[in-house]
Amino acid sequence: MKGRKSSFSRHWRLWALTGFALLSSAGIYALAGYLMNPQTLPIRNIQIKNEFRNLDKVSLQQALLKAIDGGFFSVDLNRLRDAALSAAWVAEAKVTRVWPDRLVVEVVEQTPIARWGKDALLNDRGEVFHPRKGVSKSLPLQFNGDEDKAPVMLDFFVREQRAFRRIGKSIREVDLDKRGEWRLKLTDGTDIVVGKEQMDKRIQRLLGVYSALEQSEKKPRRVDLRYEQGFAVSWRSEEKG
Repeated sequence: MKGRKSSFSRHWRLWALTGFALLSSAGIYALAGYLMNPQTLPIRNIQIKNEFRNLDKVSLQQALLKAIDGGFFSVDLNRLRDAALSAAWVAEAKVTRVWPDRLVVEVVEQTPIARWGKDALLNDRGEVFHPRKGVSKSLPLQFNGDEDKAPVMLDFFVREQRAFRRIGKSIREVDLDKRGEWRLKLTDGTDIVVGKEQMDKRIQRLLGVYSALEQSEKKPRRVDLRYEQGFAVSWRSEEKG
């Protein structure tokens, strides 16, 4: 008898634990379904943080509101981040929840350093972006080329600008055509055809004698570096005697 009672007791406890586990699972499932329901704890406020010079805060907030696809627990934060990044002047975005009904969007605005082509801008990370408004003419530096070459072009500019400034000159335009030919324009109007091979070496060769070119009665209009042993110079016509 004792053996039967002990066996029944063990089975009863097992059934009870199984039933409790099933009820708990059902409860957790129901709770999860409730919390993930888009109508549960709806988002009522979006706070956009940081200061902006060019970003249209109202347009960004409207884009974020359209991207909301759930309540506090179910809203897709990656979707909201993508919506923020789709704004032309947004470089970085981070979205966090704040209990019980608020989202905080921290935004880093693009930092333009140059004009790109006719209607775009280049940021300080070598990325091209397209503002909806007109491109600022206050940026003196101009880049022209394929957008996927932007990081390479920015690296080239930074390196060569440093070299030109050592002789008191400055680059105002960088061009890279589809054949891979590099061209520069200096702030004094001089065009420099660099070519597509040994660019650093060619420019260093030019810089070594640039002061001599400056001392000439004529000023250089165009310098072609695509020669193995030297370069060709075209002089400014208005300075001919």
